[in-house]
Amino acid sequence: MNNPIRQELAESARTFVIKIGTNVLSDEKQALDPSRIAALAEQVHSIRAQGKRCVLVSSGSIGAGMRLLGLKERPKDLPHLQAAAATGQAHLIGLYDQAFQKHGYRAAQLLLTANDFRNRSRYLNVRNTLYTLFEYGCVPIINENDTVSVNEIATPFPMAMRSESELPHSVRHTPTHAGTKFSDNDQLAAMVTNLLDAPLLIILSVIEGLFDGDPRDENSKLISLIEDWDDNLFNCVGSSRSSGGTGGMHSKLTAIKKAVSVGENVILANGEDNHVLMKILNGEDVGTAFLGRGKFMPAWKRWIGFTINPRGSFIVDDGARRAIVEAGKSLLPIGVREIRGVFDVGEVVSIKTADGVEFARGLSNYNSDHAHQLIGQRSEEIRTKTGTLPFLEVIHRDNLVMLD
Repeated sequence: MNNPIRQELAESARTFVIKIGTNVLSDEKQALDPSRIAALAEQVHSIRAQGKRCVLVSSGSIGAGMRLLGLKERPKDLPHLQAAAATGQAHLIGLYDQAFQKHGYRAAQLLLTANDFRNRSRYLNVRNTLYTLFEYGCVPIINENDTVSVNEIATPFPMAMRSESELPHSVRHTPTHAGTKFSDNDQLAAMVTNLLDAPLLIILSVIEGLFDGDPRDENSKLISLIEDWDDNLFNCVGSSRSSGGTGGMHSKLTAIKKAVSVGENVILANGEDNHVLMKILNGEDVGTAFLGRGKFMPAWKRWIGFTINPRGSFIVDDGARRAIVEAGKSLLPIGVREIRGVFDVGEVVSIKTADGVEFARGLSNYNSDHAHQLIGQRSEEIRTKTGTLPFLEVIHRDNLVMLD
């Protein structure tokens, strides 16, 4: 039966970002199942026929490589993991390309690392490539570049700006500090989703959706709709990883939380159903739908608030907090009580209360050394002492993002 909310999610989305887990693509022997890929291609073809764009974030390269290389178990050291990924990725993209050719178009491979999202010029290159592939009618198939990824990173979230010119001049070429590896493809899918306009993120796993308890318990019930995110949802799942991949339900919820926090909608559903994408397109009540919180956040604000891990913190007094939260003001030097960390001009800095609660982030107009000289002082006092004050604000409101 069609659900009005589900219909709205499908109809309002211009782009379906479909994350496909390793287990969804595998048969009972943990080998890639060509019939499953063919079914996905058939559904993608039907979605595109409705005027939607599709991007696939697909796991499976390491599992495919293990089979091709005759490995009995997943390698534990990095060189062998990367060798399996390199071998398996060619096989994986080949199967996708064969499946899509039957419908008259080609698969396009994009292998990304975390720095491709955190470095502004590389980020824009990825975004422009995706839109150009849409022009040619290709289906982008995205996976992590496991052959070069090394370091685990924290929890980045991408901006989605159209060009470098959207950035203030002072931060267009500021350095970024990032590792090179995503924690798993759930996080990658959330980042890819934020690259695109009007997206719907669909995470395909091997369970029906989010249950209010252990899915193996017959008393547990599927949660159909999450209208308002609550961190207590993490209590519904364990921290174990999936059998064939690197993610688990906890990872999926982490990615979903990031997506809904910037206004994106997400559906978590069972990818073993060869018609699941069509059911979602038709507005049927399948899986668990997570509604985006508030309005979709503008591109520049998303980048400030959710892409780069802050390099430092401004600890502010309650008056400054109220001015920012309640009156929509900028952060002035007089409201800053303490500075933690070392950062440069234009880098992202947390804004915290005296008890350490982060409530905002923004781009600092000063580096940490200069900021130390200004804190707690009025603008007139600073001008009297230094003879100059390049910026009245430590962080201008235009470069500041409120956090929940």
